[in-house]
Amino acid sequence: MKIEKLFTLTVMLGLLAALATACRSPQVVGAGASTPPAELVQPTYLYEVTRHLYRWYLDEAEVEQVTRQKQFVFWVRQLHPRLDPGDQSVLGEIVLPQLGLSLRVKKADYRIEELHTTVQSQTFKITQVTRLKVPDVAPANCTVVTLDMQEMVDYLFRTRSQRDYPDAALMDRMRVALRQELVREGVSNNAAGTEQIVHFSPLSPVANEVWVYWETGRKLLHFASDIDLANPAVWQQESLMVKVFDLDQQVVLSHEEAPGSNRFLTRHQVGRVLFNCLVLGQRVAVPARTPPIPPGP
Repeated sequence: MKIEKLFTLTVMLGLLAALATACRSPQVVGAGASTPPAELVQPTYLYEVTRHLYRWYLDEAEVEQVTRQKQFVFWVRQLHPRLDPGDQSVLGEIVLPQLGLSLRVKKADYRIEELHTTVQSQTFKITQVTRLKVPDVAPANCTVVTLDMQEMVDYLFRTRSQRDYPDAALMDRMRVALRQELVREGVSNNAAGTEQIVHFSPLSPVANEVWVYWETGRKLLHFASDIDLANPAVWQQESLMVKVFDLDQQVVLSHEEAPGSNRFLTRHQVGRVLFNCLVLGQRVAVPARTPPIPPGP
């Protein structure tokens, strides 16, 4: 009798453990002919996507609102836009309906003949984040993924100060690109002869972008590319997009002050960038440029 009771208790405990694991496991609904690439519905990838939003887009009110719920919901689908001949890139969309956010993601796979370079991303990277009014139910061509909310909150808390900095080779390329931008910004000969202090934001594993706070010049620079930043071809400038924002001239309270223009940042955006650059970022001193010695008589 004791053996039977022990066996029954063991079975029950096993079932309870399995049930608990099932409750914590991600739930995927809607798999079928329109199933998105497997990577886009993996919890590890969605965790990193959420961490990127947590660091760069979400505010306190949004976090408090969504964390009251038991599950974190994602609507995921593959997009099929017309691409250039030979372009094998894969594109997708991730919607976070509880936050009213839509993300476009891309796994690049094409060749740049001018640079004799084949571009192949190792993972999907965020190319666009927009806010939108979402429908009550997921579109038919979306796969619905739900993750345990408490586990997501715990992950975001553990990684809230995680810093991923570029390696030495990438940092050298970034210094060169930054110096070129300083020249484009009209740094005077006197300023060029002084040390320039800049602060780089941490890198994101799901985005090809980096923000730089040029402390000496009171400007923010945004570097972004379709190619992984670690790829040397990016820093040859053909594929690198750079935006410069003057903190004295291009900061507004609301984008409604300059509707339709992307030349301005809001105070909230500036605060977010400065936090990532100054608190979480990496301070770099760009040595003074030695003026050329004039030729002798």
